[in-house]
Amino acid sequence: MPPGGDHAKERKILDEDIGEGDRLGRVQSLVRAFGLLDTLAKSGDGLTLTEIASVVKLPRSTAHRLLTTMDALRYVEFDNRTNRWMIGVQAITLGSAFVHIRDIGRLGRPIMRSLMIDSNEVVNIGVSDQTSVRYVGQVRPLGVQRDAADNGTTLPMHTTASGKVLLAHWADDQLSSFLRKQTLVRRTRSSIVEERELVRQLAEIRTRGYAVDDQENSMGRRCVAVPVFNCHRQVRASLSITGGIARMPDSRLAALGHSLAGAAARMTSTIGSVFAA
Repeated sequence: MPPGGDHAKERKILDEDIGEGDRLGRVQSLVRAFGLLDTLAKSGDGLTLTEIASVVKLPRSTAHRLLTTMDALRYVEFDNRTNRWMIGVQAITLGSAFVHIRDIGRLGRPIMRSLMIDSNEVVNIGVSDQTSVRYVGQVRPLGVQRDAADNGTTLPMHTTASGKVLLAHWADDQLSSFLRKQTLVRRTRSSIVEERELVRQLAEIRTRGYAVDDQENSMGRRCVAVPVFNCHRQVRASLSITGGIARMPDSRLAALGHSLAGAAARMTSTIGSVFAA
């Protein structure tokens, strides 16, 4: 079956009127679908329908129904010459996205470590998760406990320096879409929850070159962040330093922003081509 451009098979997935039995059935179908993907991922050259049904212990008709749906969504594909099913382009794209995110944190670690030694503070790197910032790398001085922005953590874009510096470099239409769909939730009394004020601050961030979270996400904590660009000068990540307010007075913020900018420039120079897409 050729890939469906409009993904017509998805049209009832979000039906709010489904009953509990249907909902449980769809959860079961989702689990089975992931089982099929796992099986195909391990197969290398693909598997016939009979082989797949045998491995996952499903009736051929059930396996075929799931496969044809995933084929329409491009997560699997069928080779008419060999009568084998294999992993599709969309599943490969998702896997590549994971490798891309992992590589940013891994390849940037030497530069982050150097910055951590110079500043004696926690250093993080984050990427956009569309509605939030996801932290994918962290280094911290010996004896310092894990920071709130530990690996894998997601935090709001508008209350974090890392998120704001990403928003500041988004295209106008992307930023407008974000502001239209998201509610700016207050996390502390310092959080910016007025759209006009956030937009004003984003313009200031672009001019200044770095963003500051002044106890906007967590009381007693400050953070400074700068953008990390790819080789095409597109923003792809944020590099930040986080610490207690006593260790990060106003007089130190600009110096940290300058240090971060230098480290981000080195990161763009050395690994910018890795996240060029």
